[in-house]
Amino acid sequence: MKISSLAASLAAAAFVLVTPGVANAEPLPSGCSSGFGYPKNGVYVYTWAKCTGGGGYVQAIATCSNGSTKTTVRGPWAYIGSYSTTGHCPSSHPKAVAHTYGIKKY
Repeated sequence: MKISSLAASLAAAAFVLVTPGVANAEPLPSGCSSGFGYPKNGVYVYTWAKCTGGGGYVQAIATCSNGSTKTTVRGPWAYIGSYSTTGHCPSSHPKAVAHTYGIKKY
């Protein structure tokens, strides 16, 4: 009796491990793009990012410069769809020189 219970438990565990979960069924974010925000006095000070399909979140990532050093700034995570996100450069590195984005599932 004890051996059959152990076998049943192992079979159930194997089923759970190979069965994809509901969260994995959601497609990754898609249709994603990023760019520079409106310039302030001729200098880009932030970047934006958005995705139009899939599920999950998108995050704007800005590379900011002060002329001699660079730093990376990440905006808040935003839901895919109607929202976009922005990464604003700090006053210590006020010029956005590159833009990209990050994505993650729900």
